Amino acid sequence: MKKILTLAGVALLTAGCQLGQTPQPSPPAQSAQPASSRPPSSPSAAASLPADQVIGSREITGNNWYKVRIDLYSLQRQDKLITVNFAATVLEHDRASGWDVRDTFSAVPSDTPTVDGVYLVDTKNAKKHLAATDAEGRCLCSSGLVEIDTDKTVVFSATFAAPPADVATMDVFIPRAGTFKNVPLG
Repeated sequence: MKKILTLAGVALLTAGCQLGQTPQPSPPAQSAQPASSRPPSSPSAAASLPADQVIGSREITGNNWYKVRIDLYSLQRQDKLITVNFAATVLEHDRASGWDVRDTFSAVPSDTPTVDGVYLVDTKNAKKHLAATDAEGRCLCSSGLVEIDTDKTVVFSATFAAPPADVATMDVFIPRAGTFKNVPLG
């Protein structure tokens, strides 16, 4: 319980900032925190999220060599934290090894990319929420990004400090996919 409270405190201190601030890069999430108090550090199979919770989809392409569908799932509020889950499904690519996610969803290019480029905007209070970090400054988000083959789906996640209880929707920005506006908080 102490670790969860510490995590929530760190998330609240590090995730909320004023609009216009630049996100800071974070090392990969490989924390000593128990798995129950943070999102998985590596992408997972899509089977873990119900398809009826997809609230928006976009297609992204790159240099005519891949096409990927990004599905944003409903936002999950848990006390003072919000979890964002989104899936990438490779529709087509022209590489033998699949689409290499690399730093597609990172705030800045890195040898150890994460999905720390995802952020939330509380338009009611004009606050930008960056992905929370642990006590060592590591992003509480998916890392160990992989290559994905055609017709395969991988789920990514990030944890954020929740806005005040009276905030019912937030904008979700996913690099390359853009902003999903007025996403309801579950």
